[in-house]
Amino acid sequence: MSRPDLRINLDDATWRGLLALAELYHTTPERMVKSWAESEVTCRLGQMLAEMPAELVVPKVGRFVEVPAPEQYRCWTISDYRPTDADESLTVSLMVASGELPPDFYFVARTLRHWAELGRLARDTAVDKLALPADTALGGPEVTFGSGRCWTLRFADCDASGLTELGVLVEFNGTKVTGIDDLTDATEC
Repeated sequence: MSRPDLRINLDDATWRGLLALAELYHTTPERMVKSWAESEVTCRLGQMLAEMPAELVVPKVGRFVEVPAPEQYRCWTISDYRPTDADESLTVSLMVASGELPPDFYFVARTLRHWAELGRLARDTAVDKLALPADTALGGPEVTFGSGRCWTLRFADCDASGLTELGVLVEFNGTKVTGIDDLTDATEC
């Protein structure tokens, strides 16, 4: 399933209405169109998210089942997924906020096909940036994909002193690490 296109059409009647509003509010027509388009996109994306089924199948990965999520989000999870060359199974989630596009399933599958190198990159970067001992055990991987190419990997099981039970979060954009968070200042929801 590729990422769907979202097309917004501005019909003549709406255009005339926006022109009249621009004059009334002493602003430019461009600003009115921009504001209208942003509102329309948010509304359409919210509808798209609401219409997504409770089970999603990601080719070459498996079936994701919807689980409870914070308000304005929907989350689907597959537990005990074991990518090729993985030492342990991991939990993989797709989490989308209202106003965002659904996940790109091909990107999810492609990323998980390269799990061995990406998991190693995440671990090595976390150990390096947090100045952890080289033999620190980081396990219990939980991977979460949203829309776009941003995703996170949380090592839920860490044996290093100074780390909380929340673990270590590694943020990615595509295959590049963009951030490390030891979650010591995080509070549980």
